[in-house]
Amino acid sequence: MNQNIFSFLKKYTDNILSINRLVISAFVSMNKLPVSDWSYIAQYVINESDNEEYDSLQKFISILGKSTKKITIENIIELFEFVISPADKIVNGAVYTPQNIRKYIVDEVVRNIGKQNWTNLKVADISCGCGGFFITFIDAIRNLYGFSCYDLYKNTIYGVDIQEYSIERCKILLVLYALANGEDHKNFKFNLYKGNSLEFNWRENIEYYDGFDAIIGNPPYVSSSKISDESKSLLDRWSVSKTGKSDLYIPFFQIALENLKDDGILGYITVNNFYRSLNGRAFRQYLSERLYDLKLIDFASEQIFKNRSTYTCLCFITISNNGHIHYIQRKSSEIHLIRDIDYIDIDYDNVSDSDGWILKNNNIMSIISRIEKIGTPLGKLINIRNGFATLKNEIFILNVIAEDDSFYYTKTKDKNEFKIEKSICKDAIKPNVLKSEEQIARKIEKLIFPYHFTEGNAIIIDEKELTLKYPCTYQYFLHFKNDLANRDKGKRTYEKWYAFGRSQAINIKGYKLLFPYIADKPYFVLTEQKDLLFYNGYALVSDSIRDLKVIRKILKSELFWFYVRHVSKPYGGNYFALAKNYVKNFGVVDLTEDQKDFLLELDDNMVDSYLTNLYDVDLDVIK
Repeated sequence: MNQNIFSFLKKYTDNILSINRLVISAFVSMNKLPVSDWSYIAQYVINESDNEEYDSLQKFISILGKSTKKITIENIIELFEFVISPADKIVNGAVYTPQNIRKYIVDEVVRNIGKQNWTNLKVADISCGCGGFFITFIDAIRNLYGFSCYDLYKNTIYGVDIQEYSIERCKILLVLYALANGEDHKNFKFNLYKGNSLEFNWRENIEYYDGFDAIIGNPPYVSSSKISDESKSLLDRWSVSKTGKSDLYIPFFQIALENLKDDGILGYITVNNFYRSLNGRAFRQYLSERLYDLKLIDFASEQIFKNRSTYTCLCFITISNNGHIHYIQRKSSEIHLIRDIDYIDIDYDNVSDSDGWILKNNNIMSIISRIEKIGTPLGKLINIRNGFATLKNEIFILNVIAEDDSFYYTKTKDKNEFKIEKSICKDAIKPNVLKSEEQIARKIEKLIFPYHFTEGNAIIIDEKELTLKYPCTYQYFLHFKNDLANRDKGKRTYEKWYAFGRSQAINIKGYKLLFPYIADKPYFVLTEQKDLLFYNGYALVSDSIRDLKVIRKILKSELFWFYVRHVSKPYGGNYFALAKNYVKNFGVVDLTEDQKDFLLELDDNMVDSYLTNLYDVDLDVIK
């Protein structure tokens, strides 16, 4: 929709009633729909006697009229999703699901259920929002079987959402849909409930409840760090949330599956990393132990949701005790072309629940298996380390504007200038910005390091010692005391208020092969500075500079990048994740000392040919 429309509504975001009245009144007016005094939505319709509200409505209609002659039901779904407050979007994961995605999910579910007696079937959305999936579903069923909206609302669709205003908007949307299709009733019957699905009990709300025939929707994507305290306390109820730091969407799978009938089907659009990530391990095990039939359409690095850097897939799961994984990777614009024979069929026995599923064809799986069985896994051969974490890099990493023999001079974002004793600072670097050794010297930054080493251990400098030995730095820290206290939302107690946010990686000694979190090529940058600290990236650490040079040759090869492309998480721009969990099982071939010497002398363009012979892999296949 036109950006001017969203801009107009922004000022009403926190006024739920005003938004509802504006949107409903515009829909009724622009579509010339008659609204009876007894209609459910009559209370929302703005009239001329409403003065200022009526003036706002005319302005809104005028803006709408510049981009469309009529406002559609789909427009209302998009508008309702847009005006959810930013805070609620963060905590509850609400997002607009594009119409073509909803239609594909609904069509697949309806096709799977087939020609049963739809009069007796029940379909649910357990995070229903304003009801977009219901509209798509009702549209499909009405066209197929000619049901009335009244009967579908009363007997077929069931929804729950954590927000009261979402349930209210869902009712509004359903009534408007009925009205637009020539149907209105004084008393529509709805099966819509306000509640937290993590604890909601359907049996207590539905008489003679025996499960749903289908559950559809877009479970809330909320990362583990942003889950509300209430929801976080409920995660332990669900076994699929027991590994890693569970994101909110994961238990919504178990909730749905345990509320399906034996022949039911689940259709979701959801985050696509559950089949690889640590926090998806328990969910993978849950599926494989039960042998549920899983059809997975992976959108890979395509971003379906506007203004959300989320990577998604479609999941269709049916209750079964002899099912398989059926996998395909496609763009969202191509899903309507997918045929059943296009999927790769994979047995649960052939994937690893603990390490993550690799869902590829037999040829690629064979090469990956061969690579992983050769030599020694990278994670066992060498130490893979994460960088330090201050949780306030803008404070600890200096913006140096000048220096002399004793001090670095820095200017903060609030335009204050400070001087910092050089003796409390260390060199640090960010692997995420490195592509070659030549860049190291100009990319090194100065880090305030309020620690000293005792018998090889990093010990925080006592506050009294800090004030005496480093008074300028202490004054600098005092300037940011409140900011430092609010790290981790102020819920964590630190050893000292000026300590780093995490104690990891502050005492890593050794030569380092630095590499980024994600990359579009295998960037591995060697530093011989044993004391160089790093952040926002990883490093392979060793006391042998020669060993690191040999490993660098292997990891910068086409062979390694082929492995990463097929086992790792994809991002936009053809980037892939290089986290330890994705690279630790790469097999580093055993080499004699003579072979190491030969490899080190090879030009980069000759390395691939040499390695593919050692690994017994066809170079043409991996390129």
